[in-house]
This record gives sequence, structure tokens and C-alpha cells, in this order.
Amino acid sequence: MVKSKVVLLLGVVLLGSALAFGASPTLRILMFSSFAAANDEALRVLAQRFGQERGVEVVVDFISIPEMYARAAAEAQAQAGHDIIGAENFMVALYKDLVVPIDDVIQEIIDRWGPFHPIAKILCYFDGHWKALPFWAVGFHGLYRKDYLASAGVEPPTSWNDLLQIAPKLSEIGHPVAFAISSCGDANNSLMQIMWAFGAKIADENGVVAIDSPETRKALEFVKELFKYMPPEVLSWDNAGNNRFILSGDGSWTLNPISVLISARKTDPALAANISLHGALSGPAGLYGSADFYSLMIWKFSPNIELAKEFLRYLYQETNMDFFMSSGDGFNMPAHPRFDAHPVFYKDPTLAPVIGYIRFVRPFGWPAPADGRAQMVYTSWVIPTMFYKVVTGTTSIDVAIKEAEEALIAIGYLPKP
Repeated sequence: MVKSKVVLLLGVVLLGSALAFGASPTLRILMFSSFAAANDEALRVLAQRFGQERGVEVVVDFISIPEMYARAAAEAQAQAGHDIIGAENFMVALYKDLVVPIDDVIQEIIDRWGPFHPIAKILCYFDGHWKALPFWAVGFHGLYRKDYLASAGVEPPTSWNDLLQIAPKLSEIGHPVAFAISSCGDANNSLMQIMWAFGAKIADENGVVAIDSPETRKALEFVKELFKYMPPEVLSWDNAGNNRFILSGDGSWTLNPISVLISARKTDPALAANISLHGALSGPAGLYGSADFYSLMIWKFSPNIELAKEFLRYLYQETNMDFFMSSGDGFNMPAHPRFDAHPVFYKDPTLAPVIGYIRFVRPFGWPAPADGRAQMVYTSWVIPTMFYKVVTGTTSIDVAIKEAEEALIAIGYLPKP
């Protein structure tokens, strides 16, 4: 009987030793599928190289953006799943208490190259700690047809007022300007940057509503005037509406990432040759841009926290980041200024005007706190609805602002004292 117990105990010790020293851990990463598919392949390659160097297995799974929100919630609830998970926009704020602070990783990068772009800290730094690694952004900048602007005898805009001046002439030749004024993310990205340019905001830094202002009225009046020269279809566009607008040959100018250019180069090289880009447009309050921002978080319940942190460090080795940036043909813009001047942007003259665009970008709702309330405003279409009512004459400007303010307070922003 004693002998059996000794054998059993020895077996347990040997099994524990095998698990501790013989078996390699598996690092699991969940990331958004990129429009630039080569980016996904580049991340897989980097993960494979990291695994080979460390003698571990690294598995990278890619899913769509809508799927990611549901998957993140499920993993957070189960306290199990992947080690590293991608975050879009406000996701870090939503899960800040369930992820590992990575101040050491970020400080190493800052010591090497200086601070990240402002939007990176706004979306990844909470409660005195970095909660995610800023990775890349998809800029929502200007895109236009050079040939149509030349036919109309106008120059590319550098300000919102310029756009309003050239819009009638482009409409006259049958190639209008347009952006979404509908219940879609593209409308949020377009209209928010116009609001900022006019000095308007949904709420202040303390979360007190601030949408009822002269600046909001000016932004609404501007879009109402510009809408006269836009196709009415913008009122029902989805996120592909502006892509179709340019790729069909109808449109002369819109706001969109370079996905339009990438698609045109594959399907219509002649059209692509006439597409050009411009950066943030100026307004009375300055230069502002919009983007969707992506970062990487490590779950607190990960069994491989230190290995996960090592992988984040590995991504930001210069040669690895260079490799990743090159793979996307400029679709993904860097979160760190060190890579703004990456050759991928300079080898293609079409991309040169948007180099450094991310330094002008702020998260949706800024300067309101980057939290779940801003996410709710985004997904409930408060801003596009306000503009829709004004440009269609459904309500007056005053009523549209009042209804938007009520919606913001219902979401959780504080009423004015």
C-alpha cells in the first residue's frame, strides 16, 4: 500500500515536471481582419517568427469587426480565451479593468522614439496606466478626382470653406462632392471632424453636455449649405456608399480611407490614376481629422502574460514594424510618429499628402471622455441624426440640437449646471 502511494506521488511529480518544463506554451492572438489582407498575412508571419525564436507556438485568429465586439464580451465574461486581443476605438476603455497594464512596454518605446500620436494616449491610457499597445489607424481623409477638379477649373480644398466654394462648380459638371449623412460609421467620422473644425463638441472634458453652442450651429449651417450640391442618396448611404460614389465615376470628392484607391487600382487603373488625396481640412477652430484606431490588449486572465508582453515588444522592433507597415500599401497609418515617414508612403506619390495625418486625429466625441458613453453616441447615430434633420428640413437647427442634447443626457452625459 505504501509502495503504491509512492508510485502515485512520483507519477504526479513527473507529470508536473513535464507540464512545467517539457510542454511549450501557446500564445493565442485575436485580431480584426484588415481591408488590406496583406497586413493580416504580415502579422501571421511576425507571429510565426516570434514563435520560432522563443520556441513556442503562436496562433493568430482573424475575425470581422462586428464579430470582435461579441467575442471580446464573451471572453471577458468567461475569463478565458485568447491572450492578446485587438481593440477598436473605445474597446480599451470598456475593458480597462480586465487587461494588463503595459507601462513597461510603452515606456521602452517612448524612451527609444518619443511619445505616440495624441490619439494613442487618449484611447489606450486609463487610470494612470497604459492598458493597450497603440498599433495603427485607418485615416478618414479627403479623396478626390484630379480630372474632375481640373474640368471644373478648381483646386483641391485645403479648408472646409474651400470645399463649399468648389462644390457648386463640381455639381454643375455632373460630378458632385459627397459624404454620408446617414446611420453609419462613415457619417460619424465625416461629421465629427467638421464639428471640431468649427469648434463644436458633444461634451467637455468632464462629460458635461456642450452640444448646444454657436459653434454647433455654424457646423450645421455649413453642412446644410453644402448638402445643396450633394446627391440626396447620401441620406441613406451605408459604409460603402462613398466607395461606390467614387468608383462609379459619379463623384468628384469624398471623405474615406484609401480603400477606394486600392480597389480602383485592382479594377479600373485608369480611374485610379485620377484619384488623389488630401489631409485634414482647416476650419475656424483649426485642423482636425477622424480615424478608426486599433490597439492590442492583454487579458488579465491570460496564462501567458509575460510572453504576451514580449510579443508586443517584438512588434515594435524597428525591422518588424517596417515589415508590417510595408505590407499594407499605406492603408494602415502608424500610431507612432516614428513611422510617419515610412517608405510605403513616399514610394507612392499619391499617398504623400496624408503623411502624418494621424497627428490631427482625435477619437469620436473628443474632448468628452473616451469611454462607453462616446461608444453609445457613435452606435446610436446621435450626430448623423442631428445633421440629417437639419439638412432635410425635418426640424429647425434649434430643435435638432435640443433633441441631440436630450439623447446625450439619456446616454449618461451630465446636464449643464
